[in-house]
Amino acid sequence: MNSLTLAERVAVTDKLDYTVLRYLIENRERFEFIPKDVLKDDLGLSDKELQISILRLIKNGALLKKKIRGKDSFSITFTGLDIVATKSLYSKKIVKNLGIIIGEGKESRVMFGYDFEGNTVVVKYHRIGRKSFKKKIENFPTKNWVSMTLENARREYEALQCVKSNMGYVPSPIGFSTNAVVMEYFEGRPLYRAEVENPENVLNNVLATLRVAYLYCGGITHGDLSQYNVMVNGQGDTIVIDWPQATRSETKLGRDIERILLYFEKEFLIEKNIEEVMNYVKGSS
Repeated sequence: MNSLTLAERVAVTDKLDYTVLRYLIENRERFEFIPKDVLKDDLGLSDKELQISILRLIKNGALLKKKIRGKDSFSITFTGLDIVATKSLYSKKIVKNLGIIIGEGKESRVMFGYDFEGNTVVVKYHRIGRKSFKKKIENFPTKNWVSMTLENARREYEALQCVKSNMGYVPSPIGFSTNAVVMEYFEGRPLYRAEVENPENVLNNVLATLRVAYLYCGGITHGDLSQYNVMVNGQGDTIVIDWPQATRSETKLGRDIERILLYFEKEFLIEKNIEEVMNYVKGSS
């Protein structure tokens, strides 16, 4: 089943498979790999029921199998998390269908989706820990990769909720489940690839968004702001995307501001005093 799309993997995952995956998520802090006999006893399954489900989930790419102290043990995969998230989003009437992959990196996979009215949305599946940056793992020294992934998604969703509700320029968050964040589709290009007619206005929108996040969302900053996560469309509308690293850090706030000001100075010859901008963002001026 390696060639199946995520939607096809979700379709072949039955109720028992889903129960197994949910159990692995809920018990992630007990074991990274849960022994087969523990799974069987805790879920009250027969050997045959569990074996059929395990074989299907492994074939589907949702489980990893490993021998630990001579016992077959199992761990959920990123695909398993994606399946659980997708089924949950469907049951919550948030996402009806999935479309194509529109972006994929070390930290996430981003796809088109369609809601129950046929509107296009964006579904972002977070993937942190197993094959991600070491700096991310250091942010959660006592957490396993499943917890890191789930917390990363929740952090982004909550940041988007707060900034958007306070009139910041971010995509509207629509829903959240497990490792997935659903948001409105913004038809634009990253700043570094966009044709910008009014760069001063774009910069003002970005700085206003940083100000909203800091003043009305408990002092948070983006944490990784650059020309790669500012989107601009043909009308000059601007949004700031990718908030999973949102943090309360004066140091990172300064770096966000410095990085974006340097880009606008280099590309558009717009010069601003970093201290004045910092004071504006923090509401000191």
